[in-house]
Amino acid sequence: MKKQLFVLFFSMLLTSVIAQEKEFTIKGVIIDGAYDQPIPGASIMEKGTKNGVVSDFDGNFKLSVKNKNATIIISYMGYVTVEVAVNNRSQINVSLEGAFTSLDEIIVVGYGTQKKVNLTGSVASVDGDMLESRSITSVSAGLSGLLPGVSVNQSSGMPGADGGTIRIRGTGTLNQASPMVLIDGAEGSLSDVQANDIASISVLKDAASAAIYGSKAANGVILITTKSGKTGEPVISFMSDIGWQSPTRLPDYLGSYDYGSLYNEALVNSGKPPKFSDNDLELFRNGTDPFGHPNTDWQNLLYSGSGFVNTNNLGISGGSEFTKYRASINHQKQNGIIKHTGKDEYNVRLNLTVTPKKWLTTNMNLSYTQMDRESPNNAYVGGGVDQIIRQTNRIAPWIPYKNEDGTYGTISDGNPIAWLDMGPQINYQRKTFVGIGSVQVDLFEGFNVKALVSHRNVESDNSEMNKEIQYNPSKYHGPTKLTEDLSTSTRNTFDLTANYNKTFYERHNLGVLAGYHTESYNYKRTTAYRENFPNTELPNLNAGSTNGMKNTGYTRELNMVSWFGRVNYDYMGRYLFEANVRADASSRFAKDNRVGVFPSFSAGWRISEESFFEGFKNTMNDLKVRVSWGQLGNQDALDDYYPTIPTLGLGIDYPFNSEINSGAAVTNAKNARLIWEKTTSYGLGIDTRLFRKIDVTIDLYKKLTEGIIMKVPAPNEFALNNFFDNVGQLENKGIEVSLNYSDRFGEFDFGFGGNIAFNKNELVQLADTDQVINGRKIRQLGESLDSWYGYKTDGLYQSQEDIDSYATNTIYGNQIQPGDLRYVDVTGDGKVDADDRVLLGNSMPDLIFGFNFSLGYKNFDFLALFQGAAGGYGYMDFDAVGAVNGDGQKPSAIWLDRWTPENTNTSVPRLIAGINGPSMPQNSTTSYWLRSTDYLRMKNLQIGYNIPSEILENWKISRLRVYYSSQNLFTLTSYLKGWDPEAPSGRGSSYPVVATNSIGVNLTF
Repeated sequence: MKKQLFVLFFSMLLTSVIAQEKEFTIKGVIIDGAYDQPIPGASIMEKGTKNGVVSDFDGNFKLSVKNKNATIIISYMGYVTVEVAVNNRSQINVSLEGAFTSLDEIIVVGYGTQKKVNLTGSVASVDGDMLESRSITSVSAGLSGLLPGVSVNQSSGMPGADGGTIRIRGTGTLNQASPMVLIDGAEGSLSDVQANDIASISVLKDAASAAIYGSKAANGVILITTKSGKTGEPVISFMSDIGWQSPTRLPDYLGSYDYGSLYNEALVNSGKPPKFSDNDLELFRNGTDPFGHPNTDWQNLLYSGSGFVNTNNLGISGGSEFTKYRASINHQKQNGIIKHTGKDEYNVRLNLTVTPKKWLTTNMNLSYTQMDRESPNNAYVGGGVDQIIRQTNRIAPWIPYKNEDGTYGTISDGNPIAWLDMGPQINYQRKTFVGIGSVQVDLFEGFNVKALVSHRNVESDNSEMNKEIQYNPSKYHGPTKLTEDLSTSTRNTFDLTANYNKTFYERHNLGVLAGYHTESYNYKRTTAYRENFPNTELPNLNAGSTNGMKNTGYTRELNMVSWFGRVNYDYMGRYLFEANVRADASSRFAKDNRVGVFPSFSAGWRISEESFFEGFKNTMNDLKVRVSWGQLGNQDALDDYYPTIPTLGLGIDYPFNSEINSGAAVTNAKNARLIWEKTTSYGLGIDTRLFRKIDVTIDLYKKLTEGIIMKVPAPNEFALNNFFDNVGQLENKGIEVSLNYSDRFGEFDFGFGGNIAFNKNELVQLADTDQVINGRKIRQLGESLDSWYGYKTDGLYQSQEDIDSYATNTIYGNQIQPGDLRYVDVTGDGKVDADDRVLLGNSMPDLIFGFNFSLGYKNFDFLALFQGAAGGYGYMDFDAVGAVNGDGQKPSAIWLDRWTPENTNTSVPRLIAGINGPSMPQNSTTSYWLRSTDYLRMKNLQIGYNIPSEILENWKISRLRVYYSSQNLFTLTSYLKGWDPEAPSGRGSSYPVVATNSIGVNLTF
């Protein structure tokens, strides 16, 4: 298939023919009709061709067209596009009127499109150009900060795994909470499409807009429309971007001299002799004994990858009245900031539209993606690069990377850079093919029937090897192990829709949609394992020993049938109504609970269309109020495709007839009453436009998810495991505000866009309990989901008298000393125990925001995008802040400001040798080690320059733009120094978030 798509792409490229006719030259000036100012950079294209130029600084242009009867198209961002017939004129001056309103913008919605002015639901959208103009390695990360109420948390910079976790209007379930993604009408993944191929993205945020997708829409819906061909001669576009990546932040660990000094102090504090002499410390400091007294910079050894990333995209599009096409090929090569981490990805896409008759339109969209990525592995316990990062953060700097004889220095867990030196041991390959075909028949004016079929096939081939290693004569890890993991998933869908639109008596506008959907999903996975290989360079299962070999495998199948409908009505574009309903029948549930029905209703009132509003229109050009109610389902809450069917276990012994007999028994209880999780959503929205330049949208919402699927214990007498039941409730409510402004000041074009969203979630019901404690977090009724839970602290003890006057002098069996954290006796019972634990803060931010500035001057363009969050907290575990704990742990720089009798004016506790003291983050969760994850990040900075058209004329180039781009340029945060606020809390073993600096070129022929 891959070869066929390449052949098709290049065949289209080579067979493009450009007709030649006698040319006719025209000149002119493009001006702003409102301000009578010239417009530089306006596009002047000959209709039906790729022939075009761009106006200069004074708005002047010169264009040679085919003949005197040609038509030219003049366009510029923020202005109404116009067509002008040449009619034998050699001088043509054009006045462009500002596209003062975005209300006529067409927004992609479920199974169709609507004008923005007619929307009654909450839909956010972004143009593909906003993504294409930025140097991003994943579409999900590119959405960060652009859309109100859409949270994108990018917690890793790992090549091939650097996409963001997306949440729409908070987390609506205790289970799988990712939104549904559809690409050109078929369910898929954001990894299936590249930014350069995207025409637009719409996000359906409420039930009114998403109910048409029923049981898959509870977490929101992302609709992606890819670019298609347009009538005209072939247009060839090329983009190339070259960049280098580096960590945004790295933890600041101490070197051998500082650590050695602190270690001596901690040992003395514990009543033990110091480990290092003054001479040892001096040798650490002066570096004259690199093998006997090394100062190994483990981070520098780890983050030694080039960080090189290169993206190239080649596209061709064009067409005629009957056939339109667009084809593209994309390649991205990414070398990680850690050696042997990287990604090599190819994407090929073909979109073809054929209209053999005016009443018949056919579409075919094909895409193929192959991604290969690699990673080193931990020879000791596996776990990939995360374990290597963790051990790098822990191993002491006085352990040498290599000894003088070339062998590796080690601790009990080994040497993390030795694992890195062994090369890539984990290889992932994913191949994704998507085919979408549709036929639309226009039976009569306003009525059409459309059939769409899709096929998505994903093949994954993952290989993980743990290579044996002999660090030195006395240290070995092995044997070599190999795991092969193969999986295939296939999704086939069919949609049949009938659409009717009619205007009655020039006042009543009616739209009716009815549809049928069916889909089948199949998943198959096989895993095999062997060990004891004769050498580490033969990653083939047959080369391993058959002793201890293992294999597992299973298949899963899911089928669904749906019926859905929508009715839109408006009176003179003033009073707007919409109703949706969808019924889904899923094989995931038992027969009696298989069907779920999900309705929604919404209405809008365009107050600005009322006669009494005329006096306000010069200031408030448009004003619309929206209200909505609806219900959505979530059938994908669990990975279990058969949650209602009991599981039998084999090899169960039964006493029978005085003998032990082997048989089968139910081992996992299942619940035949299990039904869909259901989310009820309420919304109120206001859309307005001020001074013909400022668009403002305000949304208030509340959504309640009921019947959340949770595990509950089976009665003891059944001797079965826990089973699933619909017992949880979770509520989200919030407000979203977005503002967009654009204007022109003389020679400058200026734009601003901003959005902010506040979301509060609250647990309403759990499974027969008020709270569930899970490690450092708690799920408690009336509080936010997964809040931090532990002890409040109130400064440090300064003296023994201070300790004696307090409620207790031990914490978790550890004797309190001056310099330890002072725990708060919340209950006032004279002791500190588990009853004194309280909620300490949210693990997720409740406020997210983003804003961007754009500026154009002559041929220059500038874009700055900022993104941030507030209200969340992260916990600094002992692996993050470090500890004074011998060879296998090292402290971070925070401990340089530790409490001592001479340094009492500090918040940092005293030193101990180990990780189990009363003030260390390991023993108990305390407010002291909780840090705010509030941050403001410059997500993107881009500066571009368009080469003047007069320079490009002789080269037949329509457009040539060069640019510099920076991603994640800087971050302002009070989070612990060196740790990224988006990274997961805890051990600090995640691949660092990266900053990217790149240069690129956009070229159009």
